[in-house]
Amino acid sequence: MVDELHATKQSAESLFSVDYWRRICPGLHIDDSKFQASRLERRGPEVVDRSSCTDVRQRLVDEGFAALPAASLRWSIDVATLADGAQCLERHGWPPTFLAMYDEAWAMALDASEIMKEATGNSLSMDIVGFLVDPANTKGFSPHRDRQPEDWVPRGVPPEVSSTFKADGMAKYVTLWAALTDANPDNSCLHFVPKACDPGYSKGDTEDGDPMQLCFPNKDGYQNIRCAPVEQGGCTFHTHRTIHWGSSGRPGYRGRPRIALSFGFSTPDFEPPYFNPKSLPFPALGLRLALCSAQVLNYSTLSIGDAKGWIALAGGMAGCPTSMLNFLHKLFQRQSKAFHPTYRKLIAGKFVEVSLYRQKIAPNLGSASMDSTKGDQGAKDFEHGAEGSTPDKSAGRKREPAPIAEAESDEDDDALEAMLSAEKEHGEVLFHDDFDMLNSGDGGEGWPVTGGGKRKKRRGGLAADGPAKRPRGKKEKRPRA
Repeated sequence: MVDELHATKQSAESLFSVDYWRRICPGLHIDDSKFQASRLERRGPEVVDRSSCTDVRQRLVDEGFAALPAASLRWSIDVATLADGAQCLERHGWPPTFLAMYDEAWAMALDASEIMKEATGNSLSMDIVGFLVDPANTKGFSPHRDRQPEDWVPRGVPPEVSSTFKADGMAKYVTLWAALTDANPDNSCLHFVPKACDPGYSKGDTEDGDPMQLCFPNKDGYQNIRCAPVEQGGCTFHTHRTIHWGSSGRPGYRGRPRIALSFGFSTPDFEPPYFNPKSLPFPALGLRLALCSAQVLNYSTLSIGDAKGWIALAGGMAGCPTSMLNFLHKLFQRQSKAFHPTYRKLIAGKFVEVSLYRQKIAPNLGSASMDSTKGDQGAKDFEHGAEGSTPDKSAGRKREPAPIAEAESDEDDDALEAMLSAEKEHGEVLFHDDFDMLNSGDGGEGWPVTGGGKRKKRRGGLAADGPAKRPRGKKEKRPRA
């Protein structure tokens, strides 16, 4: 039996209610002016001393990654409350990224911004993502880089990797990954390949080579891998070119899961902030809801090539039918004009890609994934949950929420509408023949992938502990349903 607060039982209107989110996570604050003011007033001591920032900066330039222990950081909030909140969200069917609905997450983002301004000079891009790894059911993301040329070239950045670094050697995109619980080999932690051991870090990856093989040409190469365990409240840093991944953890582990919140920081010329920074430090409720919904869509392509990594991000929602993703897309669309055009284009592409893949290659994707989310009873009921309602202006009243199973018939229309809207806005062909291909019966290697005027074949899966592409290289087999 799904509880009344479960994600599948909500309408769009209920999600715009502060009361709903307070009931989900009573230990956190949301749109609380007194809490927000208290956090701004208490901002006295530095989050971290300058010498630590200097060390982080040097390590990012020299190695591509860095870490700070919890003892060196003075967050303005109790990170344990965010960890508790992530598990509350999970129990009610929401991914941990929805921590960004709460004031504490934005207070942490403000703290992180102070660190990154001193260490990198980059600004918050609003690329905020939550992770919850229970080794019994899932694992961290597979090896990847956070950005490849196909990510930055559409924004007008030259394809050369050198164009994504500043004159002083600092990357134009860096992620701060904050541990909300202890992160160690038992429950999964991050691993990095140092810059000096990665030929593709600065030169770029070839279309036909395997970056991992270049990093590990012989058995001695594996000794270069750096494991980065951090205690609750500690954090790691990595650039957009650093190959990194989350380990599987120990299957017999029975402690607390690995919970983390990551924040992307960039220069505006490389990756503009997703929405106007004037909305910071505490964005309006509707903007938060749109961002959280869009970020789940942003990473939903993980379900194609990294199923367990997708569960770490999506939680119980990893097993949801396509209609739930449609619902998230509609929540984003309500506020989409507040977001930068490049982000709107990105989300349209990800939504269409995963929708077409699910409809064409994996029409039954949903219940197949739910068994892997043990412990979240609500997730097992996604098949019979309810999609949120939207106002029916023609009738002058709200429509009743429709069961997700009944909403499946509208999926083609939703994907087509997203395609046409994105192409109209940007004045270019973004999804060449993709919708025709969906209905053509073609299930071969050329299955539709968005991202340009011509159809592309898939080069490896999409995966990230920040939005990402795997290292480019030998093409993987298309995932099966």
